[in-house]
Amino acid sequence: MPIDYKKYPPNWKTEIVPAVLKRSAHCCENCGLANRSTAYSIRLSIKGDGGRYMLRSIWFNNQADALREGKAFDVLVRPVRIVLTIAHLDHDETNHAVDLSRLRALCQICHLRYDAKEKYRRQTIKWEKPKQ
Repeated sequence: MPIDYKKYPPNWKTEIVPAVLKRSAHCCENCGLANRSTAYSIRLSIKGDGGRYMLRSIWFNNQADALREGKAFDVLVRPVRIVLTIAHLDHDETNHAVDLSRLRALCQICHLRYDAKEKYRRQTIKWEKPKQ
């Protein structure tokens, strides 16, 4: 979700983000990738439960592993620069009294996956037809 810093507490960038990054040792608290490191991505088309195909990115710490898997599936391997972001576990960026235990340092793919259901929920609410 796009960042609107007006919704965040005034000390977000100066105190809160540095505290969460320090706690996480500058690594994703979900997958362990280090901030500003390089991962290697392959994209696969995977058949879901409903029979639909969806693209899924799989990331590797090790380039050799990514190249081996990319070759096996005949897909390109792309380098990805890891950027840690701070995720609100309750999805409420307007909660200025949020405890640090309700925040997580996540790499961009873990953050996107964590927010996916909430983003879908917000879009569904936004585009619902008004009740008459």
